[in-house]
Parts: sequence; structure tokens; C-alpha cells
Amino acid sequence: MAAVGPVPWQWQPSSALALAPAGLLAATSPSGNHEPQTLPFLPPPPPAGYPLLPPRAPIVLQLHPHPGFLADVDRRRSCSLLKLLKDEGAAPSPEDEKRREQVIRELKKIVMRWAKAVAREQSVPQRMATATVLTYGSYSLGAHGPESDIDALCVGPCIATLQYHFFVVLRQILEGRPEVSGVQTIESAKVPLMRFRFSGVAIDFTYAQLPVIDASKAINTFSPQLLQKIDERSWRSLSGVRVNEKIVRLVPNSEKFQILLRCVKLWARKRGLHCHHLGFFAGIHLAILAAYICQRFPNASVNGLFIVFFQTFAHWPWQVPVSLHDEPTDCLHPEGRLMPIVMPCTPPEFCVSNVTRSTFKKIREELTRGYAFTKDPLRHDFEWTWLFEPFPYAEKHQQFLRIALCAPTLAELRDWAGWVKSRLRFLILKLERAGIGCDPCPSEEIDHAVEEPNMVFYWGLIPEKIMHVDTSSLKEDFMKDVTNDVYGKVKCTRSDVTISVVGLSQLPKSMCTHSVQWQYLQHCMLGYQATSEDHVIW
Repeated sequence: MAAVGPVPWQWQPSSALALAPAGLLAATSPSGNHEPQTLPFLPPPPPAGYPLLPPRAPIVLQLHPHPGFLADVDRRRSCSLLKLLKDEGAAPSPEDEKRREQVIRELKKIVMRWAKAVAREQSVPQRMATATVLTYGSYSLGAHGPESDIDALCVGPCIATLQYHFFVVLRQILEGRPEVSGVQTIESAKVPLMRFRFSGVAIDFTYAQLPVIDASKAINTFSPQLLQKIDERSWRSLSGVRVNEKIVRLVPNSEKFQILLRCVKLWARKRGLHCHHLGFFAGIHLAILAAYICQRFPNASVNGLFIVFFQTFAHWPWQVPVSLHDEPTDCLHPEGRLMPIVMPCTPPEFCVSNVTRSTFKKIREELTRGYAFTKDPLRHDFEWTWLFEPFPYAEKHQQFLRIALCAPTLAELRDWAGWVKSRLRFLILKLERAGIGCDPCPSEEIDHAVEEPNMVFYWGLIPEKIMHVDTSSLKEDFMKDVTNDVYGKVKCTRSDVTISVVGLSQLPKSMCTHSVQWQYLQHCMLGYQATSEDHVIW
């Protein structure tokens, strides 16, 4: 076989710490230091007459490109990434922003009138009772999209209870407004909330009851003495606001953080990873992971930040929590926590997580896939669209668990679905105990062959061995978790869950997409030295 000619660039090993292609990260750094890169090449074809036999292993030429060339590649990739975000509609329009601001203003007026009504009912001077609305999540971080919901917190006085005044009285007020539709309550969640649409904008509405009458004035101070007196549910509801404030203070460049978080959220949605109740990421998880990268690489480009996101967390030792504080956390590590992420608040707390063994495996696979796609900064035919392609459920799995929810009316279906979805993690755990991993698709489908209002989920099944799934006993066992309190028992009298196993031919067309990931992934893994953990994943 012909020899490979000399290459004018040189390569020297970089330190083990530099997981990222630091040449891209340092392209805008004043220091001007550029880490070497590794570029995979195949050898030239053999001379005529020689047999066309493939080499035993790919030949990798290790190169040290010119820093100016790397900087140019970095600029072009950053521009193409921003264009993709725009083409995907990842950022809202100015008109949409105004509509959201108007929705928040109206909600503040509604809860203030609600507080006065509660005061009148309880013979408390109305002028003293106040309430307000605070936002948190992607909206307050400035990383929301046009279809994103608004996480909003209703802060009420001590005379307004969660169970009656929030979930009954305030719900009735909201349902009486013409701009409000689809109100549903999820009362037994770790953070109880109402969900509804206000002028077309989806709202997740939580509640914190303060130990004062004038709640809107007290919340502006956030005094430690006040926080010590609130109940556990209100504390959890307030944590979202407190964590957001900390994240904003800790990231060195808010604009780059917002762009990175939008990229990460779009990737997670496309790959079926942005669904907390199914054991994947919640918005707070992604926000902290993105903030962690922005903290450590303040001079990185947009392209560099996104690359190092995958390179960091594809190799992350997940027995170590991800924390935005440098000092180690001493908060308790919950049993079964697979991806511990610490909220940047005082005292430190772990983010609520529903991750299971099945969903943890898929998250790791997707992080490794992202690393494999982005690790080569010099690939000439690189396309961001490959990274963001929808997850190919129909190509990855042969059998699916079909979970159908139905109810007599749309309003009842919304309540029923909200309740059942808060219990779906138990169903995933039951499958795992039976030796069956699953890949739950977050998409909510509709069976048009059924007259009743319905909602259908499809979960890819990954059996460790060929076995029969007894859906009757699986449903019977799962319904014990659904009806474990009065609310579930009442809802179950008019609503139902159907569980069955279906094949590829019974999938909706929306799930049958073609993927180029395997062909590309095989090519871009040339020269990649897998770790012991990667052998488990692949």
C-alpha cells in the first residue's frame, strides 16, 4: 500500500484535562494559546494491480492546524448554529414577547383581586392582603422559545391556603376568564401546580403561601427569617425563583448562556430527552448544566461552548454531582440518584430527578453521540442538522408499549392525563424490575379511531432477553399507584388507562422518520478512543 506523505503540521498530546477542542475555545481568548487537534484520515488508494483490501484499523494522522484556520472554522460554525436556531424558531418574535409580558401583567392583577376576595371572606382588611406573580425557568432566564411555557409562581398571603383558595377559588376565577383555557390541576406532585393557557400562552402556575398578610411586599425582601417560617411545599415552589436568581449572578456572559441553553434545549427536545415526568431532563437540569459550561469557559465562542458541553458531560463521572459552586456540597445524596445536579441555593439542594436506569442509559448515549458528532473541529462536511435530527424511534426499537388515556370530556382528559403523567415513572420502574428497559417517547398522540377524547404514548421496549409482557398484570399493578389516594380514585371512575404492546406497523406516521445518524456516527467515530464507560453504553 502506498505510503502516506509527510504532513506540514505537527501534533503533540494535550493534557487529560482538555476534553474540549480547546483551539476553538481559545480562538477568542486573549492568551492566544491553542490546543492541538486530531483529524482522522483514511489512507490513499493502493497502486493499480494491488488487491482492494481495507486496513485492519483506520489510520489517523495527528495534526496541529494553524490557529487562524481554527478560528475561521469556529466563526463559521458559530454562525451556522445561530442560523439553525433562527430557522427552528428557537427564539420568540417581538410580538410574542409583548404578549407574554401582557399575560404576566394580567395574572398579577388577577391574583391581587383574588387576595382581596380571600381577605373579604375571612373578615381581614382588604387593603392589607396582597399577592403577586414571579416568573422563573427559561422565561426569566431569557432562553425561552415561542412554544415554551411560562413557569410562574403565585405568592399569596397566610390566609390563602393551597388546597382550597388556590386550587378551588383561584381556579374558578381563572376558568371564568375568556382568555383562559384548558385549566388542569396537579395537586399531588412534589411541586403542586395548575396548568392552563392564557391568551394562547401555556402557564405552569405554582403557589407559595407566605406567613404574612402583605405577601407582595414581603417577597421583595426574601429575608431568611421569612423563608424559615414557610411550609415545605411553599419552600419547593420558591426554590425555582431563588435558583434562577443565583444562576443569573453566576454566569459571566448572559447572552452566551442564553444561546447555549437554547441550543441544549432544542437538542434535548429533538432527541426525546426534555421530559421530566418520563425520567429525562427538566428545564432546571439543562439550565444548570449550561451554566456550568459558561462558568468555566467565559471566553469561548457559541460553537465552542456547545462542543465542550458534550465533551464534558459525555465523560462526566456521574457519581460526582454537578455544582455551580466550587466547594463540595454536603447535602444528602438521595438514594437511587443517577444524575445528581445541585441547585445553586443556600442551603444547597439536589434538583428533583425522575431519572431511571433506562432513561439514564439513553441520556448517556445521546451525550456520547453529541460528543462523537462535534469532537472533530475540522470535518469539512459537518452539518448541525445531523446533531438535531429527531430521534428515530421506529429504527431503534421493534416493539412499543402503547399507553392510552381516555375520558368522557376534554376537560376531564386534561385532569386525568396530568394525574397519570405524574405517576408514569412508577410504570418505567415496574418494567425495569421485570428486566425490560424502555425508551419513552414524550410525544402525545391521538387515536382518531376512538370517539372519546384520548391521549396516547408510545414507549420503545428494550428487553434484556426475549420475554412476554403481561400487560394485564402490568396495568393492574400500575393502577395501584394511580389510585393511591382519593383524587386518583375519583378520577378513575370516569376515566381509564389502556396498556398494550404493539409493533412498528401500528406506530403513528409521526414516529416513523428516517435517520442518517448511524452512517454518519460510524464515520465520525474514526480515531475515537472509547472509555470503559462507553463500552457499556455502545
